[in-house]
Amino acid sequence: MLSITCTHIAKRYVKEVLFKDFSFTFEGNKKYAILGANSSGKSTLLKIIGGAISSTKGEVIYSPSKPTNEIFSFCSPEMYLLDDFTVRELFELHFQFKTPKVPLKEQWQQSNLTTFLNKRYSELSSGLKNKVKLALAIFTEAPALLLDEPCTNFDDSNTKWYQEMIEKHCTDQLIIVASNQESEYTFCSEQLNLNQYKTTTK
Repeated sequence: MLSITCTHIAKRYVKEVLFKDFSFTFEGNKKYAILGANSSGKSTLLKIIGGAISSTKGEVIYSPSKPTNEIFSFCSPEMYLLDDFTVRELFELHFQFKTPKVPLKEQWQQSNLTTFLNKRYSELSSGLKNKVKLALAIFTEAPALLLDEPCTNFDDSNTKWYQEMIEKHCTDQLIIVASNQESEYTFCSEQLNLNQYKTTTK
């Protein structure tokens, strides 16, 4: 069973302390939401948990110990994909390195992306770009799934698709969602509000 233990995590940028003394253990296949006001550090904490950036203080311990690229699947509005690649090429490239939960054709069908396979990523709408990123993350076999504002640029139908895909494909994963939109974390049984770790100490 996977556990991710954060001990006294703090993050400081120049004179601003985003948050401090965050200690918590994420474990098993539970679903967690990290909540908080804008600029409270939700996305930053998610990156620290996933090993993308380092904390100023504290540590993150993974048990069993593995490289973070073997533990996490990740989606964020800040992620960039290759603009010149078609949707088909992006999926084929990604799953050369990752294990898919279902075959590619099923991924495209379930995501309603079949008609866009030959479109370059740069030609897609902002909502479709996010859907491609999110589908890649959801359909990747990994112990944990980290989602930063997963429904960015989504309309109601795509938000519903997201909720259905999580329910269908991610029950056996640990999930951590950084969000302040309830529709993005309706399936989360535990909520952590980062505002309580927010400080203006200089």
